[in-house]
Amino acid sequence: MVYQNLPLVFRISSITTIRRIVDILQQIPLEAWEHIVACEPEWHYMSDLLPSYGEGPFAVLMVTAGLNDFQLKGKAEKAYWPVLKKYLVQSPIPDRPEDLIPALAPFYAGERLPELKLRRLRRFLQSHLAQRMWLADASTMAPHFQTIWLKLARIMEQSPEQKTIVFAMKCLGIAFLIAGERNFSFEKIPIPVDFRVRMLTRRLTRRNLDDEAIRFFWNQVLQELQRTLPVTMIHLDSLVWQIGNLADNDLIAYFQRFNLDQVGKRLVDATRQQDAL
Repeated sequence: MVYQNLPLVFRISSITTIRRIVDILQQIPLEAWEHIVACEPEWHYMSDLLPSYGEGPFAVLMVTAGLNDFQLKGKAEKAYWPVLKKYLVQSPIPDRPEDLIPALAPFYAGERLPELKLRRLRRFLQSHLAQRMWLADASTMAPHFQTIWLKLARIMEQSPEQKTIVFAMKCLGIAFLIAGERNFSFEKIPIPVDFRVRMLTRRLTRRNLDDEAIRFFWNQVLQELQRTLPVTMIHLDSLVWQIGNLADNDLIAYFQRFNLDQVGKRLVDATRQQDAL
């Protein structure tokens, strides 16, 4: 770990915290990491659309949904992905990106910030990027993953590191994984910082870090994990998001599903050690 490049806030206690977290998470086998990703709501609810949509349109759909996954009416796994899925299955299979606009507009019109989300819907689906992705398959797009990330940020007029952009790229990565495509680089794409990520980070560090520091923190965790495991930020973010707001007993129960009782107990202990600071 390149400690000399760490921001001052990480120089003492956070370095120890990173080491402790990595030591715990290294006990999770790769098969469990893969299952954790498959438990994400965007995989769980959307994967069975791939055969009817095809790889290119499915990739466009997943990016579109990821771009508007913010300011929800409830939990994403209840109020967003399953409801979005209902609108899609009730609509004809689209022939082009623009056909997704009338299919999804009624859903977003009833969401929070409807005008903003409808503008974002149209901005992406009417873009040249969406059109090119629509006609490509996963293996063709995968080598250009980083380029797609930067182009998407420019189209949406956002920073590449902003939560909705990096989450949309996570959704694209999951679309590729569902299609069986793994030849893409998720390097440099940070963790999408949302409430759950902030909550777990605060419990582990006892600090109210800003988004940049949170991204840096989890990037350091990932770099150390990658010394022994072929995981990406897709894996790490999926775990952090799923456990981010769990109480201690629920956190232990979460890992019991994978027969990883000690991982859950050690993570609880890690948060309690920070609580004692």
